[in-house]
Amino acid sequence: MVLVALIAEAVGIFLRRPLGILLKAEKGIERSDFWSAYTRVVLVLIPAACALLGFPTSLHLDPVLTLVQELRWGLAGLLIALGIAGKSLQIPPPPRRVTPYVPPVVPPPPGPAR
Repeated sequence: MVLVALIAEAVGIFLRRPLGILLKAEKGIERSDFWSAYTRVVLVLIPAACALLGFPTSLHLDPVLTLVQELRWGLAGLLIALGIAGKSLQIPPPPRRVTPYVPPVVPPPPGPAR
């Protein structure tokens, strides 16, 4: 389970800077700090909880298979956590700027020369 928590923390560290820049630009500094902390907690707790699903119930299991099963559940939890964080941090796209219609300029007909 420690390995799952380390992998999840590495993902959180990797996403810290881009996520902070994105959130500060879109949601403000105070909200950015909250959502950054929320994301870091979700990215660690959900994979750890899912890794507990793969925790062995018997003492006579192969340790390698036990580790693989915990990693599998932990990484599945990490994907779920990334989905939850992405959904909660979903930022609407900027509004499309529509250029106003400008009718074509028709040159005046040629008049008599002066």
